[in-house]
Amino acid sequence: MAENKGEIESLFKKMMKDYEDIPQKDKIYQVDVKDFGSLKVQWKICGIEGYQIFEKDKIFYSFGERLDEPDVTLTIRNKNLAIEFLKGETFKFTFGAGPKGGFKLYKTLGWKIVDTEKGKKRSRITKPFLTAQFNKEKKYHPFILSKLPVFRNYVKTLMGDDDYGVFVPINQSLGTYENQIIPIKVFKHFIDKASNIVMLNDCPCRRINDCKDHDKSLGCMYMGGDTLDILITEDKGRVATKEEALERVKLAVEDGLIPLLGRAMDEADGYGVKDTGHFLSMCFCCPCCCIDGKIVTNASISINLLHRMEGVTVKVDKDLCVGCEECLEVCVFRGMEMIDGKAKVNQERCLGCGRCESICPNEAISIQIDDTIRVDELIEKLESHVEVS
Repeated sequence: MAENKGEIESLFKKMMKDYEDIPQKDKIYQVDVKDFGSLKVQWKICGIEGYQIFEKDKIFYSFGERLDEPDVTLTIRNKNLAIEFLKGETFKFTFGAGPKGGFKLYKTLGWKIVDTEKGKKRSRITKPFLTAQFNKEKKYHPFILSKLPVFRNYVKTLMGDDDYGVFVPINQSLGTYENQIIPIKVFKHFIDKASNIVMLNDCPCRRINDCKDHDKSLGCMYMGGDTLDILITEDKGRVATKEEALERVKLAVEDGLIPLLGRAMDEADGYGVKDTGHFLSMCFCCPCCCIDGKIVTNASISINLLHRMEGVTVKVDKDLCVGCEECLEVCVFRGMEMIDGKAKVNQERCLGCGRCESICPNEAISIQIDDTIRVDELIEKLESHVEVS
C-alpha cells in the first residue's frame, strides 16, 4: 500500500507539472478555455489531494492542498486505475449519473449475456473509475472535462478513427435532387442497400427530457451487418422493413427534426456489438433535447464528432437582422453569435443543420448548397467509412 501511495504521489505531482505550460503552447486549450473562462478543479486521488485552476494564460496548481469552493471535485479511489490514469494509459469507459447532480466514470472490462423478463440482453462489466461532483451553483456539462488536457485522450477512446457524422439539412430552400428532398435521397440510398435495419421504439433524448415540441416515437435507426448482433428487447425496438425505415425518415422531416447520419463506434459499443465497419447510425435530432448537440457544444474542439455537409453555407444578411437572438436560442452548437447587435455565423462551430434559417422571423439567414452533386459526394464519403450491405 505504501509503495502504491508513493507512486501515486509522484505521478500526481508530475501530471500537474506537465500541464503547467499548456496555455502558452496548446492552441486547442486556448479555444476551449474561452467557454469556461476559469475552472477550479479539486483532485482527490486515493486520499491524496491537490488542485488545479485552469485560466486563459496560466494553470495554477498545488499539491496536498484543498480549494474552498472548487467548480468540480474529481475523486479516484482505485489505486491501480489511478496509476493507469496518471501514467496516461487510456481505456474504454462509460459514464452514469452520480450523487447530487454529479456523474461517475466506469472502466469497461467486457460484456456478458444476462436473462431478463423481456429476454436476453448484453450487460456491460465495469469497474468504478472516477466520481465527479460539480458546484451546484454552477451548471456544467460532463463533457466540459474533455477541455482539460489530461482527459482529451480518454474522451477520444469513445470514438474510432473511422467515426464520421453529418447533419443533413431539411430546408426547402436547398431544393431537391432527382425529385427528392436531400435527406430523403441520402437516407433512401442506405436504406435500399441495408442488409439489416434496427429501429428504436422512441428517442431516448426526447423521452428523458419529456420533449413537448417533437414526436418522441421517432427514435434512432441502425443498419448494416453488424446490427444483426444487437440483442434488443421488444420494449426497446425491433427489426424494421425498408418501407418502415423510409417512412420514419419522412415523418421525422415533416416533424422538423434534423437527420444525423454516420458511423459512431461508441453507438455499437453501447449495445455490446463489435463494429467491423458495418454499423450505420441514423438519428433525428431536435434542438431542445439532442444529446449530440449538447456534447458538441460542451466538448473540446479536439473532439470532431460531427461535420458540416460539404458545399453547404449559412449566411446572415446584416441589413435584415434585427438582433432578436432567436437563432442563438435554436442553435445547439453555438454556431451563431451576436456581434454589435447582429447575428454572425461562427464558422468553426456551425454544422449547417439549417435550424437558424427556419426560425429567423426576418428571413435574414440563408442556407445554400453550391451544387447538388454534393449529395453524391456525401454518400461516397459515408460509404468510405461504413458499409451497410
